[in-house]
Amino acid sequence: MKFFTIGFSALLALAQLIAATPDPNQAAYLGYATHNGGTTGGIGGTIVTVTSVAALKVAVADDIPRVVMLANITFTGNEVIKIGANKSLIGISPAASLVGIGLRVLEKSNVIIRNLKISKVLAEVGDAIAIQGTSVKNVWIDQCDLSSDMDHDKDYYDGLLDITHGVQYVSVTYTKFHDHWKGSLVGHSDSNGAEDAAITVTYAYNYWYNINSRLPSLRFGKGHIFNSYFLDCGDGINTRQGAQLRVESNVFSNVGTPILEDGGCADEINNQDPIPNLAPSCAPTYIYDPGYPYTTLPLSSIAAYVSTNAGTH
Repeated sequence: MKFFTIGFSALLALAQLIAATPDPNQAAYLGYATHNGGTTGGIGGTIVTVTSVAALKVAVADDIPRVVMLANITFTGNEVIKIGANKSLIGISPAASLVGIGLRVLEKSNVIIRNLKISKVLAEVGDAIAIQGTSVKNVWIDQCDLSSDMDHDKDYYDGLLDITHGVQYVSVTYTKFHDHWKGSLVGHSDSNGAEDAAITVTYAYNYWYNINSRLPSLRFGKGHIFNSYFLDCGDGINTRQGAQLRVESNVFSNVGTPILEDGGCADEINNQDPIPNLAPSCAPTYIYDPGYPYTTLPLSSIAAYVSTNAGTH
């Protein structure tokens, strides 16, 4: 699949587009979420605005297409809300946030989550966002801000975004991951290859800041990580248990181990400042093609562009 390097004028137009409040009728436009007929979420359904946790739970519970706009308030609690199929969850502005409340896409497909700030979801409850199940296809996470804090031990909170049990056709774009121990786990466990070999996920234009590990950590499946900025992190991208990755046009700054091939493979292309891999498990000629069109940013533009545009708007 051909890819292109984006020019300055196109970069400016893209930044202007991202700065706007997300369009409720926007389908996924990048990465694996464009496969399998695309990811449309609640497009074509009614558009509702919710102002309470109770109303949010009702609005997302069924599988009827619906766009659910979260009002400019902080929703607080200590629970995980399950999202039905054919839903778009969109924060109206950066003021729309969930504190202590996680989202779970469990055996449901065609889901969009955009412009939401989610923080401090306790491990006893679950992940900030969890996408789980062999029947799950087509999920798009975009312009989100996911965090906790580093004031507790690593098991006080769980993952910020975990994608497990054979999920297919996921794109994670323009999202800020920060101030957390365990960032994003892809693949449930070392013994779950029968399911997780099917995973396909794209991470693009994401900002990873002050994360200890899992940026992401991927087992068994296939992934593409590009145009992302990693700053002040511990372990970086980890490919394990036969996972196949293309890691392309990323910038690493003060990251302990930027790319680790730990039983998986990484097709590394034009990354800035990666240190040598530890225990590489694939030949230098290994190539992985994600099979969709995309553009790459100039390395000199990535840090400023991604740190400015990733996260809520």
